[in-house]
Amino acid sequence: MRYEEFRPAEPLAKFVKCFWVLESAASHSAGPERILPDGCTEIVFHLGDPFHQHNSDGTTERQPLALVVGQMRRHLLIQPTGRVGVLGVRFWPGGAYPFLTLPQHEIAGRVIALESIWGTMSRELHSRMADVATAAESVTQVETVLLARLKNFRTPDDGVLNAITLILRSGGCLPVESLAENLGVSLRRLDRTFNTRVGLPPKALSRIVRFQRVFKMLEQKENGRDWVQIALDCGYYDQPHFIKEFSAIAGKGPTSYFAEQNAMSELFTAAS
Repeated sequence: MRYEEFRPAEPLAKFVKCFWVLESAASHSAGPERILPDGCTEIVFHLGDPFHQHNSDGTTERQPLALVVGQMRRHLLIQPTGRVGVLGVRFWPGGAYPFLTLPQHEIAGRVIALESIWGTMSRELHSRMADVATAAESVTQVETVLLARLKNFRTPDDGVLNAITLILRSGGCLPVESLAENLGVSLRRLDRTFNTRVGLPPKALSRIVRFQRVFKMLEQKENGRDWVQIALDCGYYDQPHFIKEFSAIAGKGPTSYFAEQNAMSELFTAAS
């Protein structure tokens, strides 16, 4: 599979982490692959064959051609069905709110058709993307729509954005009480604000950020596979706490997870 990222143009960079493209002439997937939470809401366009999605209740469904992936607390199982041609918009935590214009907790843990939010604009955009020759041109089509929608959004709450930045910079280890104090609000109001703008309360976002930090450390080959040291360096109390948290999010423990081949998951976590 070929994976490529594109930087967003200003002023989208404050909200969009990157645009990404995933392409493959044909799927060689032997089974469902795990996509892991990263704290980011995404808009995804299937320009090839739509993926199958394997739900926790045992059912399987074909994904829409254009979809929104809300904030995830645990892994998602997906499987290519043929030619892979996917373009995604990966928003910074809290960054999707201006473009989706609904409380983000309403779509958390869900994969929904973009058309249910954007209406016919979703179909029109997908059609225009399918007509262009290159991935860069498709990205330009999406940027044009996002810029138009951003014009209708009021000035963002910089206090919330600063709090999100603090969580990211701390690797998810900053106490929630410190965030509330930084914003000058109560813990309850902080939770409500994050649920609306981010889709997760600050404690849950911090949990995902800590989880993702594990992959960054492994990519940098820090501590090798010394799970005890990794657990401590990533802000877990001890190794059992780390294994419990990792298993709850990934669906299996770290040793089992890294013993498997997870091609798409590895592309996305390495890029994040």
